[in-house]
Amino acid sequence: MRFNPLTDHERYLDKDPKDMSLTELRMLLKIKRMDLQLGWNEFEGKIKFWQRVVRSVRESGMVDQVREGIQTYLQNKSPKE
Repeated sequence: MRFNPLTDHERYLDKDPKDMSLTELRMLLKIKRMDLQLGWNEFEGKIKFWQRVVRSVRESGMVDQVREGIQTYLQNKSPKE
């Protein structure tokens, strides 16, 4: 019998760890590790995605254009003597 984490994890949700056998505790630990790894992989993926977005915006020159636009706006808005 093979363990399928996509369906077999439900067998361990309602059971108290005190009432589990050693094999069941190992499976529960394996499930928790897999959940943690999946969560970490998702978190890293989101970070890498936003790093790529920021890098693309920076390389496109949009940051400099926005800076120049803001500086021009502030210079035009300041009171002239």
